[in-house]
Amino acid sequence: MQTPRTPTTPRPRRLPPFQWLTLLASALAGMATVDAKAVVAHFMMVNADYYAVSDWQTDIADAQAAKIDGFALNFAADQADRLANQVANAFQAANAAGFKLMFSFDYAGAGAWDSSKVISYLKQYGGNSAHLQYNGKPVVNTFEGPQSSGDWPNIKSQTGCFFMPEWDSIGPSQAATTSNSVADGLFSWTAWPNGANDMGTGNDQAYKSALGGKPYMMAVSPWFYTNVPGFNKNWLWRGDDLWFDRWSQVQALQPELVQIVTWNDWPESSYISPLRGDKSYSAFSAGNANYNYALDMPHDGWRTLLPYRIDMYKNNAATITSEAASFWYRTNPKDSCNTGGTLANAPWQSQLQPSQVVQDKVFFTALLSSAADVSVTIGGQTQNGTWTKTPANGGAGLYHGSANFNGRTGAVSIIISRKGTTVLQQTGKTISTSCTNGNSNWNAWVGSVTGRTLPNAVRVDASGASTTIGAVASTTAPVTSSTTAPAISTTASSSLTSSATSSPTTPASTTRVSTTANTATTVTATVTVTASATATSTVTTTVAPTSNASTSAKSTATYTMQGTCTCKCEL
Repeated sequence: MQTPRTPTTPRPRRLPPFQWLTLLASALAGMATVDAKAVVAHFMMVNADYYAVSDWQTDIADAQAAKIDGFALNFAADQADRLANQVANAFQAANAAGFKLMFSFDYAGAGAWDSSKVISYLKQYGGNSAHLQYNGKPVVNTFEGPQSSGDWPNIKSQTGCFFMPEWDSIGPSQAATTSNSVADGLFSWTAWPNGANDMGTGNDQAYKSALGGKPYMMAVSPWFYTNVPGFNKNWLWRGDDLWFDRWSQVQALQPELVQIVTWNDWPESSYISPLRGDKSYSAFSAGNANYNYALDMPHDGWRTLLPYRIDMYKNNAATITSEAASFWYRTNPKDSCNTGGTLANAPWQSQLQPSQVVQDKVFFTALLSSAADVSVTIGGQTQNGTWTKTPANGGAGLYHGSANFNGRTGAVSIIISRKGTTVLQQTGKTISTSCTNGNSNWNAWVGSVTGRTLPNAVRVDASGASTTIGAVASTTAPVTSSTTAPAISTTASSSLTSSATSSPTTPASTTRVSTTANTATTVTATVTVTASATATSTVTTTVAPTSNASTSAKSTATYTMQGTCTCKCEL
């Protein structure tokens, strides 16, 4: 953001030779129309003004790989006409991919929106199958704009939207009640801590209390540093442990919606998108930046563990199929160069010197099947890292920690080992006292590594309890399924759906297995579903192992909606 702050009975099916069984996934997708949680990422439209549809397809594919549900399209009033074509491109790509979009009308960047423009956009796209909905209504954000709150009763009447503004400037109590409580829910932009503190949840709790049961959209961000004098912005907030801590807070608070801040705000260093090249960096020149501090500073590693985090948030359980780690740090020690005039905290807060707030550390988070050791090498000197957060049972799950620079510079590498054997290893960018134009880069460099596929997947629930759920399945041929779903009735009090539900033959997730002999084979797998009901289904399927003999396989599945389906299939 360029201003501070997106009934039928299951039937037998015959599968082709050497293929077998997509476990109830398509059935579950067809009837799961209740989902009270979603994760979107704040998308800066101005940084995509050159996009073709193919560029949107690339961004959407990257987001979906991280299990992000949609983008919140942010743009200012003076960009409404210029970016109309990009909005069309975005919806075209989103519809093709089954991805969701919502509007984030920016009232801070160029002043208030004309309500007729807002109504026009919502009438055109609010009913689109790609538009994110809550309780059957298109979800809408603003960035600020409480002075225009009086416009929203009419906008809501004209468009039927579900209005969740970000009005941090007037605080949660006033935001919840202004204009006769016009807000259907609220979004808070506050995703970074004040000063030399770690992020807490006091602000989130205040919003939830003020809302009195209305839905809350919680902001999650990994980092913040901006130095664009042309936009009167030059400050940082502490990042450090923030990405790990904030997702843990999401898990604890269970907000109805989450917005990642941001997907692609390069000048605020909060991006988790892959770097997109020179065309995307126009804001640096427009903002008279001293240099492009996002260049060669990838943040992709912050997406590596998102599928696990998002599964855990939505389902209170997630599966580990391979071990992985992400790690991040600043490449300039805090006292090595000029500050560039940057201060810690925003101008409306009590400001400090950056050296009082940021920490010279390599931070790391690892998704592990069991406990392991971590070490960090900087400039050829190795030290043991410290796990500051571990799973409740000390077994499978997320481990987080850090290692001090201790005055060292040079090449960085991280090793995670178990009983003397390296399980994860990666090298990062060099830490140096040589700074671009003599100014410290307060942005983060982020790396990641994913290990081999585990021989047995591990299911972890929110309490930290873990269960081995069987071999991680694989196949050399595609698997198809046309299982029909049993009827399910749902009684949830709120819903989050698109205006078009998925077909019963569209898999929500796929488990693939293969067998190479005519011997009894047992495979246990887990699929995740969403709805608030329970049912039991028996599916009889004909399969063909490596011989020409046909064998009937009977799969019995008991599943709980908004939970998991563990299916045990025997040949």
